[in-house]
Amino acid sequence: MNNGLKALLIAAGIIITCIVAGLAFQNTREGKAQASSAFAQFNTTMSEYQDLGKSMYDGLLVSGAEVRRLIENCIASKEYVQIKVKTGDGTERGYVYENIDAETMKLGKESKELPSDDKGSDGYINSRAVFLGKILKDENGIIVQIEFEQQ
Repeated sequence: MNNGLKALLIAAGIIITCIVAGLAFQNTREGKAQASSAFAQFNTTMSEYQDLGKSMYDGLLVSGAEVRRLIENCIASKEYVQIKVKTGDGTERGYVYENIDAETMKLGKESKELPSDDKGSDGYINSRAVFLGKILKDENGIIVQIEFEQQ
């Protein structure tokens, strides 16, 4: 009888071990799914936060010096955005990326040209002038263009 009792205890131990191992694997899978969901939310939040610096220009009046600083920062950090500047003399120029396809919202040729310091040139942005900002997003909600028009 003693051997039969030992066999039952061993069998019960094996069954309990299998149940505990199964629960551990189930918890691991659920934890992995929750972690994946949390990472997806984090990535979404981070992409929204990264565009926050650009979206603030929508409807905002800024100085020409701020426009020049933004162009320089976007070129230095290789941002995927076109900065379009319309000056008071009717000149229109694209910085960081030269142009944008209006249908596909894809940016054209990359440009590392900075605004000119020469007052007589087409690319001159008056540092004391006031510009009204406007943003343009693609179908994914990513800002692809910031337009500044001199007021």
